[in-house]
Order: sequence, then structure tokens, then C-alpha cells
Amino acid sequence: MNLLGLVRSIWTVQGRLPLDPALTRDEALARLEPLLDHYGTRTVRSGDALAYTKTDPAAQDPLATFDRGSLAIEDSGAGLVLAWRLVSKALLACFLAPLLFLAFAQTAVFIADREAASAKAHPQPEKKKPEPVLYQNPIDKALGAPAPEKPKDDKKKQGGRFKDLSPTPGYVFAGIFAALYVLGRWLEPRLARRRFRRALEGS
Repeated sequence: MNLLGLVRSIWTVQGRLPLDPALTRDEALARLEPLLDHYGTRTVRSGDALAYTKTDPAAQDPLATFDRGSLAIEDSGAGLVLAWRLVSKALLACFLAPLLFLAFAQTAVFIADREAASAKAHPQPEKKKPEPVLYQNPIDKALGAPAPEKPKDDKKKQGGRFKDLSPTPGYVFAGIFAALYVLGRWLEPRLARRRFRRALEGS
């Protein structure tokens, strides 16, 4: 497989399935057509091939993952076979999403490192805050209530504008979408093959 074919395989699925010798080309295509008879699907038949495109497919559409594709009846020499090529924008999106979130995570790391280096190179003098006046009600004091304590410094307020910027969410989402891509790339071609086989068998 050349480099272009390898890149296209990220979002493209291809396969072949031998046909029952008793099936003619027209009968095979007629059994496949119901798989494409769904809302938002436009189908064009040309000779022994069916091409389709989908616009906003419904969730119950068995080929909803694949936005467009082609099904063709071909002669393999040993008999007729169904050959298909399916394209999925969803697979492409799941493949690209981890790269995007990794970029966000690395940007967060870069900004945090830059801010830490800047704070180290240009330390800000600490500003002494005036001591707060602690007032205790004479009645509370007479009743033996403890004296009020000094408010603690809120360490969360220290730091720069990007102190809360963390790469962790980027890594988490990158992992989620990577897992979705691997699962979809493995599962969806097998589901499509099974649906084509069942349709051809008339089950």
C-alpha cells in the first residue's frame, strides 16, 4: 500500500464478499438497495454499481457511520463478488481530535513554563497587608467565646493569569477520542460486512 492509500485508509473502508452463484447481478443489487433506503441517503445506480451519499443520517441507519460509498458487483474470475468502498467523516474526526487536544495540552504546558520562568526571573515584591482589626462582641467575650482568628491567606490567589491552566483535560480527551477511533476502525468495517452478507442472504 502506498503512502496515499495508507492515509486514505484512516477514514476509508474497503472489502470484498463472494456472492452465492445462484444470485445474478441484478438480484444482488436489489437485495442491497434496502440498506440504502433511509432518510437523508441519495442513491445512484450505474450499471452493476450503487453509489450513495448521506446527509444528516438517522441514528438507526445501519450505515450512518459512513457518509458516502460505493457497492459494485465484480467478476473475480472464480465468481461474482461484492466490492465496497465506504468513507467516514466520523472516523476522520475521531482520528484528528486527539491531535487537536494534544496540541491544547502542550500549549498549556508551554504557557505554564513560560509564566513560571518569568515569575522566577522577575519576582514580585511581597506587599504587606495591614493587620486586620479583630473585634469581639463584649457579650461573647463575657460568655467565654473564643477570640476571632486571623483570616488565612488564600494561596489560590497567588500566581499569574494562567495559574489554573492544566494539560490534564487535553490528555484525557485525547485518550478518549483515540480509543473511540481504534474501536470504530476495528468494529465498523466488521459490522458493515455482516450487514452486507445478511442482505445478500436475504435474512
